[in-house]
Amino acid sequence: MNDPTQRCSHHPLGRVVSAAAFAALLITSQWVTAPLAGAWEMRVCADPDYMPQSNRAEEGYENRIAEILADELGAELTYQWWTLAPSMVSEQLREGNCDMMIGVPDGGDGVLATIAYYRSPYAFVYRADEGYDIATFDDEILTELQLGTTSEGTSAHLALARRGLLDRITVSSEFAGTNAGARFSALIESVARGDIDVAVPWGPVAGYYAGLQDPPLTVTPVPEFDIPFTPMYHSIVIALRLGDEELRDLLDQAIARRWDDIYAVLAEYNVPTLPLPRPSLSIAEQPQ
Repeated sequence: MNDPTQRCSHHPLGRVVSAAAFAALLITSQWVTAPLAGAWEMRVCADPDYMPQSNRAEEGYENRIAEILADELGAELTYQWWTLAPSMVSEQLREGNCDMMIGVPDGGDGVLATIAYYRSPYAFVYRADEGYDIATFDDEILTELQLGTTSEGTSAHLALARRGLLDRITVSSEFAGTNAGARFSALIESVARGDIDVAVPWGPVAGYYAGLQDPPLTVTPVPEFDIPFTPMYHSIVIALRLGDEELRDLLDQAIARRWDDIYAVLAEYNVPTLPLPRPSLSIAEQPQ
């Protein structure tokens, strides 16, 4: 990939200097080896209406994490807004309209991925005053309740379908709303109102929107695996174009160095997480 510092003539490495000028800089100790703030443009593809992950006002936790990484790399953060869909890869990332996609589940085809920086499970969400104690998809009480998921095809939706509960499921697409964030919010609000007894969204949706409700809602992570060996969580990475190993390595190093800051943001947004090994700086800084 092209060195990102070459995108801006204001970065020291982007200037053409004479040997004499270079020597003078060394002598006067004014040569700065670390990137300067705003020295290069970190172009991120993100959904403009996908809270709690991201929105155009940059209020999502993925927006906050992108800010942390840009700060660590001395970059100016800019966005290419695009609805989260496969076309983000084909029409934006591969076309060069952005350099990376934030908040992407690991294992996607046709992209280069950073190390995972968090792992979040699906979760049961229900009113705390109902007295439920639901911890598995095999709890018999689920056969008596109205259920909700974010969409068909999610791991949680499939787990409920395997147990013959399709006729009890409402998906968030059935709610009015022009964007995914509004529909996610409506799903959790319906639990607070009692229209749906138990929702099973992905963890960030569960934790963030449940924290905004009154009366209080209980958020309980589902078991990590469901039959037959289906992971009930997503490990999240940043996706880049194939061949952008240099940028991938820079981001891996930044993630490792700012690990605690990333997890502080996740906690602020009530994102439930599963254990993920903290990356070693010595490993992250080695070429992969």
